Parts: sequence; C-alpha cells; structure tokens
Amino acid sequence: MLGLISVCLPQKVLAVSSDEGITSFHLYQQKAKQGDADAQFNLALLYHHGAGTKHDHRNAIYWYIKAAQQGHVQAQYKLGSLYYSFRFEEDVPQDSNRAVYWLTKAAEQGYVQAQYKLGHIYESGDVAPQDYKQAFFWYTKAAEQSYYFAKKDRDKMLEKMSQSQIEEVQELSKELYEKIYNKAK
Repeated sequence: MLGLISVCLPQKVLAVSSDEGITSFHLYQQKAKQGDADAQFNLALLYHHGAGTKHDHRNAIYWYIKAAQQGHVQAQYKLGSLYYSFRFEEDVPQDSNRAVYWLTKAAEQGYVQAQYKLGHIYESGDVAPQDYKQAFFWYTKAAEQSYYFAKKDRDKMLEKMSQSQIEEVQELSKELYEKIYNKAK
C-alpha cells in the first residue's frame, strides 16, 4: 500500500506513522481551514489514503471539493475521476454529471489526464451521451501534449469518420478552443 501512496502523495505527506506525519496532517488541516487550496488538496489525499489519519472518505470529498472550487486542477481531476469510477460506494455514488463537470474544469486548464479521460467518456458513451466530436476534440488536446494513448485513440477514431464528420470536428475544435481561450483571459 505504501507504494501506491508514494505515487499519489507529496513527499512531506509521506511520513505516515511518524511524528512528522502527524504534524503534517495537523499543519495541512490548519492551512486548509484558512482556505489554502494546496493544503485542502493534500488534506483530502491524507483522508483518502488514511495517511497520518484514519480513512475518512466524506472528509476527503469535502476537502477535494473545497480545493476544486478554488481552481485546484488536481482536485478537479480527482473529483471527476472519483465520481466517474464510483470509488467510495455509498460515500461517493457514481454521478456522471459531476464527473464530466469536474473533469472538464481540469481539462480546460490543460490537465492532460482529464483531457484523455473526457475523450474516452465521450467516445464510449458509458457516463455521458456518446459524442464523437467531443471525444475527438479532447483526444486531440491531450495528443497535443504528447499523450501517446490519446493520439492512438484519436487516430483510431479518424479511421471511422467521414470527411464531413472530420470537418465538423475541426469546426467544433475551433469553437471550443476559442471558448476555453477566452475564458482564460
């Protein structure tokens, strides 16, 4: 389990059973209550993984939401992923609208994993209505950041699309790009 945590958590948070880990938890807790988005995200991770505290999925979600609402891209991605995959059973039921909402927030900030996951969601139609134009757009955005699997999946979609569909997707891409770019200004 520690191997998984070491991938997910920042170095300072890793001291799970030492006095330093407990201090880190209390420090993050204090800063999170003061509105620090990074501390809120780190506190959510601690609750989520039970590092330095007991597992508490409700508190994890609470702090992920607090950080995500402040624009913390990793918190937005984590929330979208949790709502997508139904990870906490009764604590976080699968919610396709919330999954797409938070993943889109992260994707619009350029978070490549969110862009790729949205591409998959729109291609498969398992969580949101199937929309090949949206899938192609998000795969392309991720591929532009050299995300191998996004390029591979986008290219597979191209093989199935007609010329008119490709032209529609290119037009949609322009519109979505302008929407995202203008929002960032």
